Amino acid sequence: MRRRSPAGHTVRALVRSVAEETGHDAAFLVDDEVHAWPADAAVEPESGVVEEVPGGGVLVVAGAVDRAVLRRAAARIAVAVAGERLTAERDRLAERADGLTEDVRVARDRLSRVRELERRRLVGALTAFTTREFADLRELLEPLALDDFRVTLDEVIDRFRKVVRGVHPAMLPERGPAAALGELAADVARPFRFEGDLGRRVGWEVESGLYHAAAAVVAQLAESAAAQAVRVRLSRSDGALRVRFTDAGSGLTDVELRAALADDAERLAAFGGTLTTSVTAGVAEVRILLPERLDEPADGSEVDIPSTLLARVRALVAAGARGSGEWDAQAERLDRPPVVAVVGESGTAEVVVALTGVDLPGRGSATATWYEHAPVRDVPVGPAATEPDAVVRLPVPILRHLTLVDVPQCPDSTMIAPGGPLADVDVVLLLDSDNDFRRAARSAPRRVDVLTPDADVESQLRGRVVARADLYAARAVLAAVRTLPADSAVSRLRDQVLADAHELAELDVLGDLETGVLTLHANQDRAFRLLGARGRTAHERLALPASATSAEVVAAAVAAAADWRDRAASPATGSRERDACQVLVRTCEGLATTPQD
Repeated sequence: MRRRSPAGHTVRALVRSVAEETGHDAAFLVDDEVHAWPADAAVEPESGVVEEVPGGGVLVVAGAVDRAVLRRAAARIAVAVAGERLTAERDRLAERADGLTEDVRVARDRLSRVRELERRRLVGALTAFTTREFADLRELLEPLALDDFRVTLDEVIDRFRKVVRGVHPAMLPERGPAAALGELAADVARPFRFEGDLGRRVGWEVESGLYHAAAAVVAQLAESAAAQAVRVRLSRSDGALRVRFTDAGSGLTDVELRAALADDAERLAAFGGTLTTSVTAGVAEVRILLPERLDEPADGSEVDIPSTLLARVRALVAAGARGSGEWDAQAERLDRPPVVAVVGESGTAEVVVALTGVDLPGRGSATATWYEHAPVRDVPVGPAATEPDAVVRLPVPILRHLTLVDVPQCPDSTMIAPGGPLADVDVVLLLDSDNDFRRAARSAPRRVDVLTPDADVESQLRGRVVARADLYAARAVLAAVRTLPADSAVSRLRDQVLADAHELAELDVLGDLETGVLTLHANQDRAFRLLGARGRTAHERLALPASATSAEVVAAAVAAAADWRDRAASPATGSRERDACQVLVRTCEGLATTPQD
C-alpha cells in the first residue's frame, strides 16, 4: 500500500506540468510514496506508461504519451528530487554544526571555570604555607637561632615539595590516581586505609580531576588530630569512577565540611562530576563521582557503558532509533548471523555440499542460492530450485551460526559494491585466485574478508567466522550508520563508538595476516595470538596459563607492548607492517589496563 506524500513544491509542480501537458493523470512513485496530480489520482504502473526516473522511482502517465516528453520530465524530476535531498542533508549538517558549536561554547565555559578554580586552589595552597612558615623563619632569625632556623627551613622545603606534588604528582601519570592518593596519604599525620580499586586506566583529564578532588578531601580530613583511620573506598561502576571517604573523627559538621570543600565540588562539577558531603551521628562521609568520559553525565543515576564492541553498537542503535526510524533496521541486523558467500566459476557446489549435505542440480551460472537454518527441511524442487536468490532451509548445525550463499560465478568487484547482490556479505570463500577482487574487498566501504577454502571448510568457518560473529555484526552496522541522520547527542555517541572500535582494527589486521596480504615473519604466530585468533581472553592472547595473576597479565602485556612499539619504530619496518605493529601496541595497552577476573 503506497502512501500519499506532500512532495516538495518543485516536484509537485513538475508532476502537475506533465499531467497538463499530456492531458492525463500523472504520478511520481518512489519507494512507498505517491506524488500525484490530481492529488487523489489513482495512477499505477500496470495501467499507464512508465518512465524510470534517474536516481530512483518511476514517472507514470495514465494514457498515451510522447516518450520524449516523458523522458525530459523524468530527468527534471530527478534533478528536483536530488536538490531536495541535498537541501535536507544541508539542513541536517547545519543542525549538527549548530550542536557542535554549542558544545564548543559549553566546553570553553567549563574550561574557564576550571582554570579560575584551579588558580584559586594554587594561590591558596602556596599562600597558606608561605605566610605561616616564613613568619616563623623571621622570628627565628631575629635572635639568630640558626640551628632552629635550619630545622624550620628544612620543614618549609619539605612542605613546598608537598605543594608541588599536589599540583603535579609524579605518581599520577605513571601509576594512576589510586597510587598517587596512597602516596599523598602516606605523608599526612592521620592514617588513611584504602580498599577497592578504580579498574583500568582512563584519560588523563579524568584521572587528574578525580585525584585533585580526592586530594582536597585528604588534606581537609588530615587536619583533625583524631587517631582513627579514615576509610577510603575506591570503586568503578555504571560508567563512573567513585571514591568514598568515611571518617568518624573529623569533628566537623555537615555545613563546615561542605563549605571547606565548596571550591573542589564546583571544580569537579565543571567536569561533569559530583562531590557530596554528609555527617551522621558524628561520622563524616564524602562521596566523589566522576564519569569515565567527560561528556557523559555523572548524576548518580544508572548509566550503561557496555564493555564489548557489540554491546556499545547496540546501545548506539537504541539511541538512534529513538529519533529516527532509519535506525530500526540496524537493530535487526545486529542479531543476524554472518553471511558467507561461496564464489567461483566452478567448485562452489562441492563446498556447499560439504557444509550442508544438499546439492541443487540444474542451477544456472547466474543463480545465487541462499542457505538458512530452519528446524524443518525446506528444499525447493523443479523450476523453483533454479530461480534467482532461491532459499534453502535446513536443520544443519553450521547454519545456526551463519547464512551461506552459493554464487557459481566469476568473481566481480561490483558484487560487493553498495547496491550489489552481495553488498551485505561479511565473508567470501573465493575459489578463484582473483587479486583484483581481493583488493576491492579490502578497500570496500564495509570491508569484506576473503578466504580460500581449507580441506576442512566447516572447521575453518567455525574458527574464523563463527568465533568472530559479534565483530562482523558490529562492523556491518557501524558501516551502515555512518551516514544515518542523528541528533547531536547520538552523533557524539556514534563518534565515540567509532573511535573506540579497536576490535575492528584487530579484525582487519587478522584478516590481512590470514590471507597473506600482510606478513610479520618470525612474529606471525605471536601476532595471531595477540589479535585473538587462539582465544580472546587476556590469558590466551598473552600465552599465559589460566592461573596467572592480574599482576602477571599486566607485566606480560607491558613487555609485549614495549616489544611491538620497538618494532614499529624500526627503520627496517615497512609502512603496512608498522601500522599492524601499532594496532598490536594498542591491544597490549588495553590488556595492561583492563581489570582481569
